[in-house]
Amino acid sequence: MKWRFVPIMLLAVSGVLATTATASAAPPPASDTYNCAGGNVPSGTYISMIITGVCYMPTGTIVVQDNLTVAPGALLDAATPGDPADNPQLPATVLVGGNVFVGAGAVLFLGCSPFIFCSNAVTYDHIGGNLTAIKALGVVVHSVSIGGNFSLLGGGGGVIGGVQTGVCDGSFTTVPPTPAPVPPLWAADPSLANGEAPGMPIPVYSDAEDNVIGGNLSVIGLKSCWLGSLRNEVRGSAVFFHNSMGDPDAMEIDNNLIGRDMLCFGNLPAVQYGDSGAAPNMVRGFGLGECGFNVLVPNPAPEAGEGPGIPEHIAVGTGSLGNYSGTLTQRSTESFVFGTTESNETLVGESNTDVLAGTGLTGPVSEGIFGTVRPDGSESFYADDTCTCSFDGQSGTVTILAKGRTSVSGLSTGTFLIISGTNGLATLAGYGSFSNFGQPAGTVSFVEHLSIT
Repeated sequence: MKWRFVPIMLLAVSGVLATTATASAAPPPASDTYNCAGGNVPSGTYISMIITGVCYMPTGTIVVQDNLTVAPGALLDAATPGDPADNPQLPATVLVGGNVFVGAGAVLFLGCSPFIFCSNAVTYDHIGGNLTAIKALGVVVHSVSIGGNFSLLGGGGGVIGGVQTGVCDGSFTTVPPTPAPVPPLWAADPSLANGEAPGMPIPVYSDAEDNVIGGNLSVIGLKSCWLGSLRNEVRGSAVFFHNSMGDPDAMEIDNNLIGRDMLCFGNLPAVQYGDSGAAPNMVRGFGLGECGFNVLVPNPAPEAGEGPGIPEHIAVGTGSLGNYSGTLTQRSTESFVFGTTESNETLVGESNTDVLAGTGLTGPVSEGIFGTVRPDGSESFYADDTCTCSFDGQSGTVTILAKGRTSVSGLSTGTFLIISGTNGLATLAGYGSFSNFGQPAGTVSFVEHLSIT
């Protein structure tokens, strides 16, 4: 399922939002609740906020001290870039101290990265409490830290008369193709209405990627075109019950690191790899149902149309992974500056060549880093590493996604996931942590948990 990734060419369209949308009034005093009935939400600090129209958060930093509500039938796009104004790279940074609620028929897009909307930057949005959507049309959340639970309960859209009689991408062959409807609210957002090409809307979907969730992740009774959950760190349990999708290349629930149990029952299609090319889910507790540790499914799924795929466990227990250590040492680097945001944060990038050594993965690495440097000199960053690696007597190409932070004093720490592999490492699963503490300049040490499944 490729249409969830909006082409970079459409970022030019997104710049229109910051200039042509009806601008909302200036930020109210911090004692007031802010109501956005349409247009752009100005950067600033608010006690609470309610979205009642079609609203955007394109620039700066938006702080909501208490709760943020997307009212029934409203849309909040906090993912389409508008900052910096002369060269949009990312949307506003959104920091919510309380809970986020998404009502019936509403839409929320929060957070962006190179996986969606943003080509050279990552937002670091935060929700202190829970994110709860009840009968929402679509909820898409990327690269957000959520202190509590993330719950999608019911809702969805874009399916005609149930999964077996509606087509979201024209790929079903069991019935004559019938284009899925695009709800007017969904099409009201230019980034969605022109998602696949000008005038070709992205079908309705919900997705959670690259988030850190302090509680549980629950998706129950969602009926839509597509559902994804990829590369999330969930410190509680993950539950996927009785969800139905109109795209047979859907239910991509892969590469998540689950702190407790993972339960998947009654989903149509069943939990699969789709065309994500991802690695297995890693679960510290029990894996049950479609996400059981004994469940083998083809990667990629046959429905993706990318060949037969290889049998791979959809989930593995973290206890089955071995423990290793290593270092990554930088050999050469090229730096870039993509701009400075309204909040005076500098968006930077690096293209590096590195070497992995140690008892785990070893080999040369090509690395791309996207960082946000704050006025105090601290930095948050994502690193996308491609290693021509060897491990446990096998070799192949491994892709690693790391995320971390560098303090004002220069201490870098973070975590990483193995997100795909090829050849002898095609079924590699793994995660770990890294730090430059006690290391020479240009070197970080790794603790790795790895296994060929």
